[in-house]
Amino acid sequence: MKWLADSASMKKVFLPPLSQLWRNCPGRSSNLKRICPTPHLYGPVEERDNWVYWTVWIRWPGTSDPQEYKALVDTGAQCTLMPSSYEGVEPICISGVTGGSQQLTLLEAEVSLTGNEWQKHPIVTGPEAPCILGIDYLWRGYFKDPKVYRWAFGIAALEMEETELLSTWPGLLLDPSVVGLLRVKEQQVPIDTTAVHQWQYCTNRDSLIPIYKLIRQLESQGVISRTRSPFNSPIWPVRKSSGEWRLTVDYHGLNEVTPLMSAAVPDMLELQYELESKAAKWYATIDIANAFFSIPLAAECRPQFAFTWKGVQYTWNRLPQGWKHSPTICRGLIQSALEKGEAPEHLQYIDDIIVWGNSAEEVSEKGKKIVQILLKAGFAIK
Repeated sequence: MKWLADSASMKKVFLPPLSQLWRNCPGRSSNLKRICPTPHLYGPVEERDNWVYWTVWIRWPGTSDPQEYKALVDTGAQCTLMPSSYEGVEPICISGVTGGSQQLTLLEAEVSLTGNEWQKHPIVTGPEAPCILGIDYLWRGYFKDPKVYRWAFGIAALEMEETELLSTWPGLLLDPSVVGLLRVKEQQVPIDTTAVHQWQYCTNRDSLIPIYKLIRQLESQGVISRTRSPFNSPIWPVRKSSGEWRLTVDYHGLNEVTPLMSAAVPDMLELQYELESKAAKWYATIDIANAFFSIPLAAECRPQFAFTWKGVQYTWNRLPQGWKHSPTICRGLIQSALEKGEAPEHLQYIDDIIVWGNSAEEVSEKGKKIVQILLKAGFAIK
């Protein structure tokens, strides 16, 4: 759990994804931790009224006339992407939250939000790249959008005095690898009728030993198990901002044939506006440890999630990351647990929860109650 409040003493902090797209309000922050560089991977981003778009001018290498783009402001994207025919000298593979990947190139170009002031910045580009302004550019400072709203990303004020040592709360764990087990029936999820089998592609050499250790650990925790399945998807290791590695699987092929189900993930911008309306002084975020891996899958649903590592095929016994319906399922189960436990007022974005109040004591009481509800349900809290 993390604290955030108005204060004269400043410290950089990074909150969970619920804190995305915060306008310039005291004590608000944006999260840089993402398992995938961009949620919007394939083709142009579909424009929506409640998403934020800014005009961006790009002056590509060797050109004097800038090109104008309408880019999605996405703090969940770790890199800035723009479509163009210019090719960089450095190839790069971008993965998305749906489990897909795309081969693009990286080059340095001049970027401007006004058409006058220019900054050199690395751009991931290719003919099919989407228009996305990522956190790698946004965290640099303050910006004014076309509606003259002032935006800031990545910096928050943290009041050190009067802050309770949250690690001493009952049930909180310091081990980031801990996995809970939700006390619910094994989940029946949509099953693909067409077997998708994709071979493993080359992975980063630096990831080999860490991924081997992760597989051993997840197997010992019962999160994965050995299997034989006609399905197979390639492993896509992702390096976290801490330098550690995360085991993810590229489920792009599987996602394309997965039956539909109604999505219930709330819109980030609507959550932001709702939180701003609270006008509270104190905020705290609650971080569920490995929430997806806490959700048990029914045995008949598991074979479709198979992957192979060093000649051994495994599958997930818990809800996998990278599958298109995992966020919806995870959010719904957490919401049900909180409703059943009569949790105090809060906002939830998938597995991230935020509470607020006008005093540290008020927020502390709310946070403690929610933590106990989640622990009772079977989640682990870090």
